[in-house]
Amino acid sequence: MRIRQRAVALYFIDKLALRAGNEKEEGESADTVGCCSLRVEHINLYPEKDGQDFVVEFDFLGKDSIRYYNKVPVEKRVFKNLQLFMENKQPEDDLFDRLNTSILNKHLQELMDDLTAKVFRTYNASITLQQQLKELTSPDENLPAKILSYNRANRAVAILCNHQRAQPKTFEKSMQNLQTKIDAKKDQLSDAKRDVKSAKADLKVRRDEKFKK
Repeated sequence: MRIRQRAVALYFIDKLALRAGNEKEEGESADTVGCCSLRVEHINLYPEKDGQDFVVEFDFLGKDSIRYYNKVPVEKRVFKNLQLFMENKQPEDDLFDRLNTSILNKHLQELMDDLTAKVFRTYNASITLQQQLKELTSPDENLPAKILSYNRANRAVAILCNHQRAQPKTFEKSMQNLQTKIDAKKDQLSDAKRDVKSAKADLKVRRDEKFKK
């Protein structure tokens, strides 16, 4: 079972560029996980979904509390192993209960010096960028076109690695301040509309009085 769990975890780390896990920043209290620390509640299995066989649905908070959501078809034996790993477990139980990043990296370093799970993610990001640049760029393009192609290639890497900008710590306060300004502007607009309506009424009264004279 330990070897099977290690194999499936490496499959996900390689194919999906998932972080291995256990990478919380000091002081981080959010319930964030990586591949090796996934719990049963973080995945759903579908023998068939949207016309594809053996689909795994991921939904969890990764590093920096960035949500990772993905639905991917996997090999049948990977799917069957996941079913086995989830048997007789509660949602809060570890999916890979016989694995952690230390065990995984120790195995990898037995295969090659300095090889860790993080190397897979770095390699996949690098090879994706290289492939995208090869497909999107042409030597005859001008500089703006090359910059555009580079940005598109970089975006493909960001999607692969689930790179998203985390909300700054002051986000909620900034949103509250912005909402306060919006409410104040709405009040000013309402006052202005009332003033316009009142001015129109005064003008009508004056015109009526003028015609009476």
